[in-house]
Amino acid sequence: FFFAIVSSDMRLRYTTLAVVAALLGAASADRPAPRSALQQRRRLDGLNAPRPVNEGRAAVRRLQGGAGSPKLLRQLKIPLAFTCWYLFSIVYSIANKQVLSAWNFPCTSAAAQLAVGALSVLLLWTPLPLGGEKRLRLRSPPSLDANDVRKLVPVASCLAAGHLLSTVAPAYGTVAFTNVVKTLEPLFTCAFSALLLGQTFPLPVYLSLLPVVFGVCLASASEVSFSAVSLTSGLLSNVAFALRAIAAKSVMSGGDIGSNLTSQNLYGVLTLMALLGCLPVAALVEGPRIAAGTAATVEKMGRRTFARQLLLLGTSHYFYNECAFLALSSASPTPSPAPR
Repeated sequence: FFFAIVSSDMRLRYTTLAVVAALLGAASADRPAPRSALQQRRRLDGLNAPRPVNEGRAAVRRLQGGAGSPKLLRQLKIPLAFTCWYLFSIVYSIANKQVLSAWNFPCTSAAAQLAVGALSVLLLWTPLPLGGEKRLRLRSPPSLDANDVRKLVPVASCLAAGHLLSTVAPAYGTVAFTNVVKTLEPLFTCAFSALLLGQTFPLPVYLSLLPVVFGVCLASASEVSFSAVSLTSGLLSNVAFALRAIAAKSVMSGGDIGSNLTSQNLYGVLTLMALLGCLPVAALVEGPRIAAGTAATVEKMGRRTFARQLLLLGTSHYFYNECAFLALSSASPTPSPAPR
C-alpha cells in the first residue's frame, strides 16, 4: 500500500484503492444475497435429498466456518477498517493541501471531492457486463423510500457542513495544525452524547481527553503560522462531525431504515446527499471566481496533472470516510476520530 502511495503510477494507486474497497465490501457481507423463491425451493429440495457421508460432513464444515466461508474476512473487518481509515486519511491530508496550495477554492474543492466519491459509489452499485447475460455487481445498492431519506437529512447536513469547514481549515493553516485541532473531536462527541443522548462514559475516558485539550492549546499558542480562520473552521468542523457521528450511530443501530443499508452503503447515500448541499454553497461563495482561478491553475499544473490530483483527492477522501463508517458501525461514537 505504501508503495502505491509513493509510486508515480496513478493507475497503481487507484487499483490499490479498488482492491481495498472490494476487501472491505467482502468483509462486511455478513449475510448472503437474498434468494428468489425458486432458488430457495431448489435449495430446500437439495438439502432434503440423501447425501453421501463425506459430502454431508463437508457441508457441516462449511456451516461451521470451514473452507469457503468468509469467516476470516469478517474477523479482519474491524482492524482492516481502522487501518485503512488511518492510511487513507494520511493520503487525503497530503493531497488536500497540495490541491489547495495550487487551487485555493476550498468550498469548490469540497464539492469536487464529494462528486468523485459519488461517482465511485455509483460505479460500485452499477452492474458490469461480463459477456452474454452475466453481470458483476461489486456492491448491492440500498433501497430507500422518501421517509428513509428524510431520516438521513440531519446526518447528511452535518456531513456537508463538517466537510466544508474541514476543507477551509487547511486552506488558511498548515496540515499539522489542522489535524491537531481535529483531535478535539472526542471532546465534542462526549459533550453532545451527554446533552443529546444522556449517555455518559467512565471517568478515565474524560481524563484521557485532558492531554488532548492541553496539546491543542499548546499547539495553538506555539503555532508560527497561526490562523484564526483555520482554528475556528477546525473547531466548527469538530462540532459538525461529532453530531454526524452520533446521528449516524443512531441510524445504524435503529435497524428500521431502508433495506441493505450497510455502513458502506450508508456513507454512499450520505455522500450523494451532502453533494447536493455543498454545490449551492460553493457556487454562492466562490462561483464568480472559479472559472478564472481554475483556468490559471490548469495552465500552471497542466490539465492531466490537475485532473489526476483531484481524482486522487476525491477517491482517498471517499474511501477513508467509508472505512470510518465501517469502523463506526462496530464501535461507540466516542472513538470515531481516533485515527485523526
